[in-house]
Amino acid sequence: MSSCLPCRVISRSKKKVTMPPIHYSRLTVDYPNARDTFTSLGGHLFQRETRDGVKFFIERVVNGNFLHQAGIKSNDRLVTVNDREIDGLNFDQLLDSIRCLNPIMFELERTVDGSPVTVISVLDISIGDDNNPFARFVGFYYNTTPETARDLIPIDVPALVVYKYESMDHNVYFKTTSVGKDYWLSTDGSKVFFSTDKLPGTSQWNKYKYAYVTQPKFGKEPVILVPTGHTDHCLAANSDEILKLESFDQNTYVKAIIPGNERFLCRQGTSGADFFLESSITEGYFITRSDDDDTAVMTTSGSILTES
Repeated sequence: MSSCLPCRVISRSKKKVTMPPIHYSRLTVDYPNARDTFTSLGGHLFQRETRDGVKFFIERVVNGNFLHQAGIKSNDRLVTVNDREIDGLNFDQLLDSIRCLNPIMFELERTVDGSPVTVISVLDISIGDDNNPFARFVGFYYNTTPETARDLIPIDVPALVVYKYESMDHNVYFKTTSVGKDYWLSTDGSKVFFSTDKLPGTSQWNKYKYAYVTQPKFGKEPVILVPTGHTDHCLAANSDEILKLESFDQNTYVKAIIPGNERFLCRQGTSGADFFLESSITEGYFITRSDDDDTAVMTTSGSILTES
C-alpha cells in the first residue's frame, strides 16, 4: 500500500515595484517675514514614472506637521493644486508654485482597499506675533470633488498661476509726471526714489518679463526690475507695503518664477503706454512718489508711469 505526503502549495505574490524618483524635494512655503523664510510643510514632493506616465506624489509626511494636519498621507498622488491640473507642469514649476501659494488646496488620489479615493486638503498658513508659522485653517474632505469641497471651505482659495521666463528689456527708464515736472524711478543701491535727473546706472532698469502658463488677471504683466547699476538686487514690494531692494541672482530666476514671491511687481496697464507698478502680494498697492521727500513708496493711489 502506498501513501503520499500531503502537497504543500507555495504561492508567490508579486511585490509592488516602486520606480526610483525622477525628482524629489522638500515641500516648503516662502514667508519673507517669518523667522525661517522657507517654512517646511512636513513632507516631500516626488515625481515618479508610473504605468500612466509621469505623476507627482507627496511622500515622507511628518506626523504633526502641516501636511499631516491637513490629512495628507505618504504616497498620496497629487492631481490638482488650487484647481489647476498639474500634469503639464515640470517639477520646478510645481515646486515653486506651492512654495509661493497660500492658501493651498490639494486634490489627491489615495488608494484604499485597492480602489482610488479622492481627498481634498486645504491649508491656510499665517505668521504669528513670534514670527513663527501656524495653521490658521486646516480642511480635510474625504471622497469628494473639488467642486463640492469648495462649498464647504470658509476661505477664498486663489487660482494657481504659473509663469515662465520669456525675455528681458535692457536699460529701461520709468517716468512719472507731477506738477509739470518729469521724475524718473531711481536707486542708489540702498533706497528707491524719484529723481528729476535721468542718469544711466541710477535710473536705468533691466526688466525681466514672463510668459503665462495660465492667464493672470486681465491687464497684469508680472515683471522683476533690476537696476543696471546694481544687478545683484531687484525691486521688491513686501506684504507690509514696504518698497525695498532685495538680493537677486539672475540664474535663480531664469527657469521659472511664480507669483506670490515678494520680488514680483505687476505692470498693470491703464491706457496706451501708461501703466501702474503694483505689488504682486498686496493687490491695490502701487509705486508712487512721496510728496515729502521724493521717496518711492507703495500706496493705493499710485503714480501713472511710462517707459522710455
